[in-house]
Amino acid sequence: MSASTEALIIEIIFCLGAVIALGGIIGLVVTKQRHRPLRPAMAVIISGVGIVIIASLLNVLLFKTYDQTRVKKDDYYEITSLTSNMQVSLASSQAANQPVSPSAKKASKNVTYLVKHMAQPAASRQDAQTAQTELIQHRHPRITRVKAAYQRILTRYFKQVVHQPQQAQRLSRYAYQQATKVNH
Repeated sequence: MSASTEALIIEIIFCLGAVIALGGIIGLVVTKQRHRPLRPAMAVIISGVGIVIIASLLNVLLFKTYDQTRVKKDDYYEITSLTSNMQVSLASSQAANQPVSPSAKKASKNVTYLVKHMAQPAASRQDAQTAQTELIQHRHPRITRVKAAYQRILTRYFKQVVHQPQQAQRLSRYAYQQATKVNH
């Protein structure tokens, strides 16, 4: 089931609970005016509020937001891990005439590992391997080649995770910015 389907189901459950609680409140007012026992109306309110709480907990437990887009938690952690490793792998070679640091080499290996184990297409695995080879084997790697490979990896990844093309493109651009930003 996709993240958007799960999110829709949780929103429906939330709305259902809110409607039940609202109906209970209306029932409470009516029973109070007629001087009847309030216990049934209170039970309806409590059950509606309980459903709302359960839906809210499901939302918190299953989803995180990445650039104002709701994604599954495991996808979120994959995205952040991938972009942070991409950033570390590019960090030392952003400056002119700087050799690639050991931490950057390790981060590029981590990118390759993550791409292999996130069920990415063969083209993404090849791009990750190309970027790793460029960073590990060359004293002064061609960063534009590495960045292009990383951009293609992120674009393919978001096409798999997000089903709306515009949203996938926006998330891909955001992730690429996160991966290539320079920390001072």
